[in-house]
Amino acid sequence: MSIWASSFDLEDNPPYAYQGSHILPADDDRRDDGEVLQLAEIPSHVTRDGRDDQPEDGRPWPWLRLSLYAEDAVLNRDGVAGLHAALGAWLERTGDES
Repeated sequence: MSIWASSFDLEDNPPYAYQGSHILPADDDRRDDGEVLQLAEIPSHVTRDGRDDQPEDGRPWPWLRLSLYAEDAVLNRDGVAGLHAALGAWLERTGDES
């Protein structure tokens, strides 16, 4: 049984297929099917000794699993903060397209 609980995936908005560093993406490009990018956290009720005696609505553990295709990486809070800052800065630079 996994200790990880998925908190985000791109199932409803799959990413575009990467076509190489020399090709500018377009809205009508092919999209990758499946859950190729996923975030998962460890809920607060998971403990090292395997007991399930913590509140389920508490603060999750300070690690976040980032999965891309079949590869996984585990980030700590500093790593997530850096990724958050980079993604937020990119969103600000690209502007509101709504």
